[in-house]
Amino acid sequence: MREEPRRIGDRLEATLRIPDLDARGIAVISHPHPQQGGTLDNKVAQTLAKTFAALGYVGVRFNFRGVGDSAGRWTGGIAEVADLDAAIAEARTIAPGLPLALAGFSFGAVTSLRWIAGGGRADAVALAGVPLRSVAFQPEDLPPVPDGTFIVAAELDQFGTAAELRAAYPRARIVEVRGVDHFFGAKRNEVGVIMADQIATDLRIH
Repeated sequence: MREEPRRIGDRLEATLRIPDLDARGIAVISHPHPQQGGTLDNKVAQTLAKTFAALGYVGVRFNFRGVGDSAGRWTGGIAEVADLDAAIAEARTIAPGLPLALAGFSFGAVTSLRWIAGGGRADAVALAGVPLRSVAFQPEDLPPVPDGTFIVAAELDQFGTAAELRAAYPRARIVEVRGVDHFFGAKRNEVGVIMADQIATDLRIH
């Protein structure tokens, strides 16, 4: 596999992780909170891209506006949905006609849900660290979580434990990772592999 830098709309910094063989699909990966150090180089995002490529899918990581070499300023999660939409549109030009998946961690998970709530459609979705509480520990204003959404949740997540997520979204598919908090610690690679493997499974079923 190889990695290639890319500009999206001459505005967003991105990178592609490309499999050695012909791609079977493409996955767009959204990073954690830009105001809390989240970038496309987040370890979960990196593991996702590598695992996707190993499974035969192009992994697209990008920086939201104002992060790294991406133009623009933070808007509190509003215009960032347009960034994700631009990345998805770019992915469709890279792999026209192939299945498209979304993977998001924390803020990236929320942004993915907002994109879906706005009418966006992907062939498979996997999220991690969906926060029920903000960094100020106030209730998070989350968009709807569609039935069957696959979510990886930490047992000790300070922003919403796996048990709390199960109670809030009983019709989601929630996998619990034991003994870690929101950031998944030493299990970050495990989380990326779980998400990528589930997306590959869902795309085969699709």
